[in-house]
Amino acid sequence: MQITNLTFKNFMGYKQLTLPKKMKEFPKGLILVSGKNSYGKSTILEGILFAFFGPKIFRGRNASSFITYGESKAEITIYFTVDNVKYNIYRKWSRTGATTTKLFEWVKSSYREVEKFDIEKFFEISTEQALNTVFVRQGEVEDLANKKGADLREMIINLFRLNIIDDALAFLDKESKNAKFNKEKLERKRVPIDRIKKDIAGVELENSELEKKLIENIQAKKEHEKQISDFPSDDLISRLENLYKQQNIHEEKYLAYRNDFQQKIKSTKLNIVDFEPIIKINEKISLLIKEENDVKSQKETLDKRREATYKGIGKTNGRIDDCKKKIKKMEKSLLFTKNENNTEVAQCPTCQKELTKEHYDDMVDEFNKEIAISQEKVKSITKIIENLDLDINGKQSKLDNVKEQITMIQGLRNDYQNYQKKALDFDEAKKGTNVFLAEHKSKFTDVSPANIKTLSNEKKSLITELNTISKESTENQLKITGNLKEISDLNDEINYMNNLEKEIGEFEIEIDHINKAKEFVRRFVTEYMVVKRLVKNIAMMTNKYIKNFTSGQYSDLVLDLTGTKKTGLSLKIKDNFNGVHESVEVLSGGDKTALGIALRLAISELMSKIRPTKESPKKNPKIDILLLDEPLAALDETRRERILEHLIKSKTFSQIFLITHTSIPTNINAHKIIVSKDHTTGISSAVFQREKIAIETLLNS
Repeated sequence: MQITNLTFKNFMGYKQLTLPKKMKEFPKGLILVSGKNSYGKSTILEGILFAFFGPKIFRGRNASSFITYGESKAEITIYFTVDNVKYNIYRKWSRTGATTTKLFEWVKSSYREVEKFDIEKFFEISTEQALNTVFVRQGEVEDLANKKGADLREMIINLFRLNIIDDALAFLDKESKNAKFNKEKLERKRVPIDRIKKDIAGVELENSELEKKLIENIQAKKEHEKQISDFPSDDLISRLENLYKQQNIHEEKYLAYRNDFQQKIKSTKLNIVDFEPIIKINEKISLLIKEENDVKSQKETLDKRREATYKGIGKTNGRIDDCKKKIKKMEKSLLFTKNENNTEVAQCPTCQKELTKEHYDDMVDEFNKEIAISQEKVKSITKIIENLDLDINGKQSKLDNVKEQITMIQGLRNDYQNYQKKALDFDEAKKGTNVFLAEHKSKFTDVSPANIKTLSNEKKSLITELNTISKESTENQLKITGNLKEISDLNDEINYMNNLEKEIGEFEIEIDHINKAKEFVRRFVTEYMVVKRLVKNIAMMTNKYIKNFTSGQYSDLVLDLTGTKKTGLSLKIKDNFNGVHESVEVLSGGDKTALGIALRLAISELMSKIRPTKESPKKNPKIDILLLDEPLAALDETRRERILEHLIKSKTFSQIFLITHTSIPTNINAHKIIVSKDHTTGISSAVFQREKIAIETLLNS
């Protein structure tokens, strides 16, 4: 892998940064990042890691802390090649936490976005592993040389991705948990077999009782069927029962109509012989109707006479009123005065002739006489009308009496006819019953109505009992069948419980095997993986560097098990001045730093060459660069020179970005990124300087 270009926009102290400029690319080999403290050297390495793995590489910091003050978002683009293919990765994030990540691949003549990608799978390295191998933070080199016991062992396991063993242990833990869960699940289902056998015995006993009852029901059913067969058919019983019922109804109606007729005739002068034959009473009704018509005709004649007489008295009263009006009119209209003859006269308003008082009095007398005559006539007519009223009322009384007799006799005639009809209906009903009995009497032991009712009830009772017996038999048969199935199910349950016991035993064996396997894996990692393979190879690789880094004083690094359970590692190194292996605790600070760098280089180099186990990934991480932050701070100039010379010549890593604020030996020729800072704005900037002397010349020197 080779990083070729990078672009920062509003990333921490960098407002705008493009390295290298003018379409140039970073070369392979060692690139020194130099500048004063707090200028932003580490930011360049952090930006590279941030682009590849996102903000999770910086735990405890929020996204806004990576954005330049006063800006709303930051952007980073890193251009790189992997397996001779060009890529660039782009990240953008805002203060709200919204992020955008895109990976582009160079295809033919342009970059095309890779739609779906997982960056850890793409580089074949986890973020945690990258931080432990690719990136060496300030102070971590010294810390590596000072790691002790289990911490050192744990670091080696993590660096070499021996978490496959942890995965194996986790898998075994999961399998153990599942096995225990399944075992407990089966144990919750377990039922004592003796209890199941007891249940079977109870069901078998119940079936024995049901079978006895079933035999009893079969016998009772036969007896009931025999008794029912001795009875007449339901149709004959029903027909005879209905005939008796109809006969009884007709008899009740006949008696009711007869009694009603007899009661009514008692209140009259008639006798039943008057209705026998019926023509006699019809003749009597005809005579009464003729009498009614005669009386009605007489009354109508009297009514007409009375009406005419009323008209006559009306005319007479009219004449009386007319005379009275004339007298009254004359009194009002005539005004008598004396004339020259001293005679009282008045002018007639009608004819305008003079009318004497004497003449006027004569006229009034005539009118009064006429009134008297008319009044006498009224009295005579009134007497006639009163006599007519008496005659009319007499005729009306007689007419009412005749009508009442007609209505009463007609009602009795109707009652008599109905009574006779009901008698015929009753006779017909008896006749129908007798015809039926004549045909079917032999099928009945007793044909009396009371017995037929009892017979019907007895047969119905037997049929109900038979149905109950049949229902009970069916239910018992179903119970027996159900119990047989239950017995079969219980026997299956016994077999299931036997298999369950076997499965529980198998789970117990499996759990025991898993526990033994876990112990074996733990011992395997401690005793074999770490000691017999990785530790030996790490020591061999480190020995290539340590003698040169310490000016020949130290060599032959030894790593061995430590601790009561032999789960940790201890570091010892040979002091060539006295020939004794001593603990690294006695080393000076500079020697420890040199040892730490040697260990780091050895571990990183070893990771690119071997697989700790057959199950380890066949492909090594695609990221074969190193990002070193101030690893030389504790070293003197000689050690710095030796280490830098080694890094320049190293072909293990395609690129090494090394941050330093210490002076660089004059004979060290390396590419540089020079970082500066504007103290008025706080904005950092950087430029790339390619080493004029070709690195290839140095490698061959």
